[in-house]
Amino acid sequence: MTTRFTEPKAGSRTGPALVSGGFGELSARAGSSCLEELNITDPKAVIDVHRRHLDDGAEILRTNTGGASPERLDRYRMHDEAFIVSYMAAEHASKAARSHGGDRRVMGVARVEALAPLIGFLPLDRVEAASRTMASGLVGGGADLLLLETAQCPARIVAAMAGARRGMADAGRAVPVLVKLRYETRLGALARGAITDGLARAAAAVAGIGAQGLALAPDNLDRPYAETLRAVATAYGGPLFVDLSPSSPHWAAVAETDLRRRIAWAAGRRLEPLDDTEAPARPAPANDAGPRPAARSY
Repeated sequence: MTTRFTEPKAGSRTGPALVSGGFGELSARAGSSCLEELNITDPKAVIDVHRRHLDDGAEILRTNTGGASPERLDRYRMHDEAFIVSYMAAEHASKAARSHGGDRRVMGVARVEALAPLIGFLPLDRVEAASRTMASGLVGGGADLLLLETAQCPARIVAAMAGARRGMADAGRAVPVLVKLRYETRLGALARGAITDGLARAAAAVAGIGAQGLALAPDNLDRPYAETLRAVATAYGGPLFVDLSPSSPHWAAVAETDLRRRIAWAAGRRLEPLDDTEAPARPAPANDAGPRPAARSY
C-alpha cells in the first residue's frame, strides 16, 4: 500500500484546510470522564457535534478518539474495546461528512501513550500494538487520514508508525499519516534549548519514516511555539498542521511566520490564503485505498 500527494486543483487556493475542534461539549452527556465511551453508548450525540463543526466551516472532521488508546481506555475497564471505539468514532464522523455534502474528510486521531499505570514507560512492542489497534479501527471505520500523536523519542515514533502501517494493512486501506509530536518531560532533558533540540531530532525521525505531515503540541516547550515550529520544520521538510485552541496566544506569531506556505491544515482558527501562487499540497487518499465502509443508520 502506498500514499501520495496530489497538487490542489486550480482555483482551490483557499488557505489551509480547516480541521474541527474537540469534544468538550460532550462532557455533560458522559456518564464518566471517558468521552470516547459515547462512540458506543450515544452515537447520535457524537454525530451532532460533528455536524455542528461542519456548520461552523470545518473541512476535515477529527474523530472522538483523543483518549482511545488501549492503555487509556483501560482506566475505564475498556481495554478490549479499543478497536471498536476507534472504528465507531470514524464511522460516526464519516456519516456526518457524507450527510453534509461537499468534499469533507475525516481525520482519525490516534494518540499513543508514553506511560501506563503499573507499567511505567510503555515498551516499544506495546507502543506498536496500541498504534495498530487504533489505526485499524479508524481506517476500517472510514478515516481518510491519520493523526498519529506520540512522544518525541525517535524509537517510539518508529514503533508507532510501524503499528499504524500494520493497522492499515489489517483494514485493507492506506491513508496519509500525519505525526503530531508532544514533548514528554519524563523522556527528555528540561534544560533551555534541550526541548527544542529534542523535538527537532524527533522531526528528523518523522521525515525518515515518510510521514505525510507534521504537527507540534504546544505543551512543555522551552521556546515560543512559532520559534519551535520553525526549528522542527527545518528538520522536516513536508506540510505542517497547526493544531491550537481558538484562544491560543500563539496564533498571531503563526500567522506572521515565514512557514505559512507550508501549513496545509489548521485547527482552531482559519488561516487566510497567501497572496502568492504557492500553496501547500494536501495529501489525498492513495489510489488503492478503496471506498469507505458504508455507514450505519442511527
